[in-house]
Amino acid sequence: MIRIHFLVLSGALFLSGSIKSQERRDIGLQAGGSYYMGDYNQGTPMYQPSPSFGLLFRYNLNKYYSLRLSASYNGLKGNYTSSNFYLPGVTGSFSKQLIEAEGLCEMNFMSFNTKCLNKDNFTPYVIFGFGAAYVGGEIIPHLPFGVGVKYCPLPRITIGWEWRLSKTFSDNIDNYNNVYDGSKAIFHNNDWFSFVGLFVTFRLYKNNTCPVYE
Repeated sequence: MIRIHFLVLSGALFLSGSIKSQERRDIGLQAGGSYYMGDYNQGTPMYQPSPSFGLLFRYNLNKYYSLRLSASYNGLKGNYTSSNFYLPGVTGSFSKQLIEAEGLCEMNFMSFNTKCLNKDNFTPYVIFGFGAAYVGGEIIPHLPFGVGVKYCPLPRITIGWEWRLSKTFSDNIDNYNNVYDGSKAIFHNNDWFSFVGLFVTFRLYKNNTCPVYE
């Protein structure tokens, strides 16, 4: 009986907290281009970009910090050109689809909310977190981080631009395993992928703005 009362009380507190924090949740779409960096592309931004699109959910802790979950589809491709640099062994080209899911933390440089049109409606931000991607028949972890800007043109609507890099724990996205010397760290050898694009989000529910945003 005590356990039942505890569960009921816990559920009531959870629902109460959810109601009070309803104005903290955003849902939206992202779209842009994705590209690869690794043995075949050793640093050129927007190298052979492919379409990328996905969904995101943001939970705003306050005006400066947010937690975010996202899932996206990304195309990646590349090819080896011997005139640019030399790679030993068997080389070639590749084209793959990458599906990823990420948990991210957003840190705004300025106070931001989606209620006022002339106050707290623009900020640059940085993001970082952890993710997992399915590509080439395997699941690989990765560390995403990046920068962006967001703007609130209308109540509850946020639009923005973002450039996100992801350092993977795999050296096989391009199907080429680099033969590194013993002094080079394995982590340094791993492949990267990147997203550059736009997003739009909508603040859920229609209650008054949570006091933390007043």
